[in-house]
Amino acid sequence: MIPAAFLILVFAGVFAFWTWGRLVMTSCERKMLVGDYDGALRRLRWLSLGVPSVFMLHKGALILSLAGRTAEAEPRYRKALSLASKGSRYPRERLHASLGYALMDLGRYHEAEQCFHRAIEAGDNTGNSQDGLGELRLAEGVETERALGYFNQAIEHAKRRAGRRIPGVYYAHRAWALALLGRGEEARESLAQALVVREPYAHGRAAVSWRAGMVLLAMQQTEEALKHFQTGCEADPRGKYGWRCESQLRGAA
Repeated sequence: MIPAAFLILVFAGVFAFWTWGRLVMTSCERKMLVGDYDGALRRLRWLSLGVPSVFMLHKGALILSLAGRTAEAEPRYRKALSLASKGSRYPRERLHASLGYALMDLGRYHEAEQCFHRAIEAGDNTGNSQDGLGELRLAEGVETERALGYFNQAIEHAKRRAGRRIPGVYYAHRAWALALLGRGEEARESLAQALVVREPYAHGRAAVSWRAGMVLLAMQQTEEALKHFQTGCEADPRGKYGWRCESQLRGAA
């Protein structure tokens, strides 16, 4: 029989590791809240102990993406997908969608579209992939009506998720498409819905601010747009959306 003292030590070790892991992840999330992406990556490295799981790879890739280091994020997403395909229960639809956004940032639109469709086929019912398919069309400057349809689908999917908030970026994207289509009053209404959504993370606030600015530029409301770009720049100065806002401010100077 296994000695009771040995079992107690094993249990204590497992509990200590679990507790330490929770503390590190909490610290990682706190760093992400304020847009300290380097700090968040350091915390994640402590937890992975050199043997990253699918979750760790996905989390690290997301942090890199939000920091604007998309070229570094892509191989992590792909490695996570490779591990997930070997029997992991990790939701692959999340990985496909995340890789789609990374490829869109890299300008590889065809590959990105394939990823979003794979995410939907794998069971993504969050609206995230439909939002990505719409944003792709805005990025390419094509099929604005179709993009609007995707954004409407994304919002409807999000509404069906009990207890979950609808991301402000979904409304902001819809407003952007409406503005490009010359439907200014509807665009204003959708943008107002985007701006009342509480975004706890720095990158979330900057993402909505950047998109709000783009909506207003499409409506030729430059002065108002610049205020949103300034807000986004201040919200997430070390992240990709903060940099996008800063780029718009420099261009207007």
